[in-house]
Amino acid sequence: MSPAALRPSMKEELDEKESEILGIMFGDGSVRPTLRSLKIEVSGHKVDDRDYLLGHVSGLFREVFGLKMRPYYRRKENSMVIYAYSQQVGLELHEWGMPIGSKVRAILVPRVSVKTVPFIRGLFDTDGCIYRKYGPYAQVQFKSASRDLMNYARGLLVSLGFRPTAVIKDESRFKFYICRQVEVVRFIRVIRPANKKHMERFKAVLKGF
Repeated sequence: MSPAALRPSMKEELDEKESEILGIMFGDGSVRPTLRSLKIEVSGHKVDDRDYLLGHVSGLFREVFGLKMRPYYRRKENSMVIYAYSQQVGLELHEWGMPIGSKVRAILVPRVSVKTVPFIRGLFDTDGCIYRKYGPYAQVQFKSASRDLMNYARGLLVSLGFRPTAVIKDESRFKFYICRQVEVVRFIRVIRPANKKHMERFKAVLKGF
């Protein structure tokens, strides 16, 4: 284990923008070592998530870290990433709880206190979805390969007064839902997703499309 992994976090609580960034990183982000630095990436769909990644996410990294995220579009794929190289920022994210390298076997739980609403926003915008349950009724889903992350996120939502389902396993992933329509509407109002694809989907479901 590296010295950085053994070093305790120097920060006890994240502010709102930092909390949202950590939620984003836990969702579709990564921190990977290179020969001379650490590479910070956030991935998404090159059409559905483009405005969110280039606008909102890049803006957060610029405001919090002074870091310029650059886009890369994967050839013959529907995905894209925004990325930057920074040893300092990568280690700070690691101190907050973001693993360096693969997230598959990592314990994805913050090492610091987070602001609940922005953390959930960042996680939902990258790793959540809204879809039609039946008729004009929507359902919110959180899904991840990490059981620890799903249990943690579910606990945060319970603390906000929501009543999500239990975390269940689906093939290689874990998921839970917010199903009651009054809670789905309240989720949108309280969490205020920043990724416009979720709002567009929510409005489409309400119209019965």
